[in-house]
Amino acid sequence: MTLTLGEGNTPLVASARIGPALSFKLEYTNPTGSYKDRFIQRELNSYAAAPPFVLATSSGNTGASLAAYAARAGWRCLICAHPEAPAGKVTQMRAHGATVVRIPGFSVDADITTAVFAELDRWRRAHAVPLVVSAYRYCPVGMAGVESVAEELAAHAPKHVFVPVGGGGLYVAIVRGFARLGVNAKVHAVQPAGCATVVDAWRRQQSHADAIASTTRISGLSVPSDIDATLALEHLYANGGLGIAVSDEAVWTAQRRLLREEGIFTEPAGAAALAGWLQATAAGLAPPDESAVCLVTGHGAKDAVSLAAAAAQVDSPLVLAADLSDFLNRQAHA
Repeated sequence: MTLTLGEGNTPLVASARIGPALSFKLEYTNPTGSYKDRFIQRELNSYAAAPPFVLATSSGNTGASLAAYAARAGWRCLICAHPEAPAGKVTQMRAHGATVVRIPGFSVDADITTAVFAELDRWRRAHAVPLVVSAYRYCPVGMAGVESVAEELAAHAPKHVFVPVGGGGLYVAIVRGFARLGVNAKVHAVQPAGCATVVDAWRRQQSHADAIASTTRISGLSVPSDIDATLALEHLYANGGLGIAVSDEAVWTAQRRLLREEGIFTEPAGAAALAGWLQATAAGLAPPDESAVCLVTGHGAKDAVSLAAAAAQVDSPLVLAADLSDFLNRQAHA
């Protein structure tokens, strides 16, 4: 029996107010709230036999997805999480029965991150258990499942697709999916300036991405080591897209605009694509009247800090009305 929770076939909705030719691919409507369900579903179904348990690394969404699908399969899982992974995502993992360990410096310090991956790789080889990482370097079969995003977009033939980049695997998946189908779309890589492993290398015309010290507060895109970054860089060159580095503040601004102008509530990482589109159009690098898609990768309700920050930065009133009739009358004449 195929292990599934009904992932994929997510909506593509036209922008209501931000851009006349802009659309949003709502990957946050996947079962656990992110595009990672496409990866986990394909990865777990590729195993010939049930493993004793599965190992994984996650900044939040991979772990939440894995925990849900592993619960459905009846498998144990151990997840090494980003030390600042949003509490809502960690709760989601634990609620499904996963064991979560947070390692100081992981996904922040490149040396620590590299050492953690090396130890996990050594352990999974010694004990014959799968290591689930949303990267082609570790799980190429599972990542091929993410290429279905491009397949769903192909019929709409967008000229531009803006992709948030952390480790780089999502970007690779979109480019490969389009290439396989012969779709000629420019796929742009958008990264936080504080962790621009791919974009900085692209700007310098390097052949490889360097490990860096991450300073971004966009946790879902904080991947300072080269997991799929060099592979993403190669695909960026081949596709001819742009590398766009955006500030954390620009990402939060895009998140607020999605909330107030489009009715879309995404976590900050999911707003990075729009931040990239806004920056590219303002600079004249992508005409606003050309069809473009921004990938909205994860739901904002999974990130309590994001939820609180979004609420604190809007001017929508929260009022106490002792006399409802009087309040409504005053609103009618406001």
